[in-house]
Amino acid sequence: MHWGTSKVISVATTNAKDLRNNLPSLTDHNACRVIGKLIAERSKEADVYAMSYERIKGERIEGKLGIVLDTIKENGIIFV
Repeated sequence: MHWGTSKVISVATTNAKDLRNNLPSLTDHNACRVIGKLIAERSKEADVYAMSYERIKGERIEGKLGIVLDTIKENGIIFV
């Protein structure tokens, strides 16, 4: 979501019809990588090349969340 305009820049979910039918598993690490890549691609299409992630107090960035965030970084989005 864009802070200034409150406009949603990109959304991706494994519940989308095209992903739900094409992914062997909707919850494995491969699905996390697909979601991260889609978020990065959709952000670039909206001319957004930097984003931030605000952790909830005590939240650890690991596992599936870590995979999604790392994939977004690998696909050219800068975290500030």
